[in-house]
Amino acid sequence: MTKHQETTFQLDIPEQFRVFLKSRGVEGEDQLRRFLLPRLADLPRPEQMANLTTAAELVAEALRRDREIIIWGDYDVDGTTGTALLVNFFKEFGARVSWHIPNRFTEGYGLNSQWFRDRASASRNRDFLLITVDCGISNREQVAELQRLGATVIVTDHHQLPAEGLPQCLIVNPSLPHCGFHGHQLSGAGVAFYLAAAIKAILAPRFPNIQINLKQYLAFVALGTVADVVPMTATNRILVRAGLEALTSTPFQGVRELLSSCSIAGADLYSEDIAFFLGPKINAAGRLGDSDLAVSLLTEENASHAKKLAARLTLLNDQRKALCAEILEKAISKLSQGEIQQARCIIVKEVSHQGVAGIVASKLVELFGFPALVFARKENQNAAPLYVGSARSVEGIDMVDMLRQCAPLLERYGGHKMAAGLSLREDAFPAFSRAFSQLAARAYEDRSPQTRRRFDISCAVDELLTERYLNIFKYLDPFGPGNEAPVFFDQQSKIVDARTVGREMEHLQVSIRGRYANHKGIGFGLGKKISEVQSNPTRSLLYSPTVNRFRGTVSWQVRVIDL
Repeated sequence: MTKHQETTFQLDIPEQFRVFLKSRGVEGEDQLRRFLLPRLADLPRPEQMANLTTAAELVAEALRRDREIIIWGDYDVDGTTGTALLVNFFKEFGARVSWHIPNRFTEGYGLNSQWFRDRASASRNRDFLLITVDCGISNREQVAELQRLGATVIVTDHHQLPAEGLPQCLIVNPSLPHCGFHGHQLSGAGVAFYLAAAIKAILAPRFPNIQINLKQYLAFVALGTVADVVPMTATNRILVRAGLEALTSTPFQGVRELLSSCSIAGADLYSEDIAFFLGPKINAAGRLGDSDLAVSLLTEENASHAKKLAARLTLLNDQRKALCAEILEKAISKLSQGEIQQARCIIVKEVSHQGVAGIVASKLVELFGFPALVFARKENQNAAPLYVGSARSVEGIDMVDMLRQCAPLLERYGGHKMAAGLSLREDAFPAFSRAFSQLAARAYEDRSPQTRRRFDISCAVDELLTERYLNIFKYLDPFGPGNEAPVFFDQQSKIVDARTVGREMEHLQVSIRGRYANHKGIGFGLGKKISEVQSNPTRSLLYSPTVNRFRGTVSWQVRVIDL
């Protein structure tokens, strides 16, 4: 939304929305302003983050000495966008900066000492500054080894702290108990942005001719924050809202080509554009083993090269979609609805591709509404095979807390409330399945009544899809855990046309009667209800408004949740 819109906004909020916002703890004109019009001026100050100033000073000294800087990022969207943010930022100062994203299949998660040993044997220069992004907090042994090789290490991360102890180096992580950002729950890209802001504050007097607009870097933060499904706290809402604005006018050639490849360049952007289009496309690189591709694109300055990289990423994403559809279909065919209802969770093992386990888990959560864990079997040299899994949760259930209670059965685990990764031995799998199912059933029943409500706002489709109502709905964005998109209820809608669409005719496309024009709607996975709708077209409707982008045209339609 534009600055003009913000200055003329008069908080003309329909009563249904005021009641809804009050249910989420937002009432009074000041709170409404802060929530609906989050401002960068309301961000917490960088100096409140533990060790951030010291880390920035260490980086500034490395730049002064022309010391090589290596950025080591995680292979997910949060890690790759945070890495690209810092690489682009350091380039503005002419720093000697390089980066690496590990291959999830050959190198695994976190720091890989062998990569640095190989590098050290090929180079005489062992004096470098290593900055991790979205990883490193669990790499105590690897950090110690790198320090012996001559590296100075700064770990920037946001994941929960490991029980076995922290790396003995400078750590910038809001999860540290004494950190002033402890409750803000930044993404890894958000932590990287704050590091850049602190560095700029130190270097600005030394480089008066370099004018850096930090807001443009919030584009990377928006991508990483939404895609990593971190809680949409007040701080993250500010960062993502500003980042969505920055995406629409980004100066980064690679980001422009990414937007263009998704056919959303130049348009107003919303969090669902990241969640459904941009994030999955970036993620495809790491999931299919081409980990460097995403950062290569996001840091590319040549338009022709960036276009080719974006095309490669699109091809990978198409392969990822096909693979996910195949694995999801097989997983669903093996699931029992009755067992899922009893366990209040979904556990799927022996999928054929570890890289897409997280996406399949997310799809299962969408379909069944329960936490889901999806595992791939991995051979373990000279030891029992491992099951490597990705876990996704639902609002009100802390995934990491449940895994912590199963820790004696696990080899490793980590993540945050809504998304986590884990591994365990094959012989521990039955005991883990029983223990986790019991915890999930209890946690599901213990959720607050607010979390379990089927809908949030009673409002007819024809009323919601008016300029007044949609304007307020847009101000509710960005959505995410802690600020889920509201579900609307239309007590009596008239379906004037219904047809099945999709490869397996699994989706339901509808047209809903309006006063002046009919409204389009799509119900994913609702194709089986076609005969029911055709025989009884006047029905109640659970739905959410969504942007439809088709051949450069942007319009609003509804995503039908149930009818």
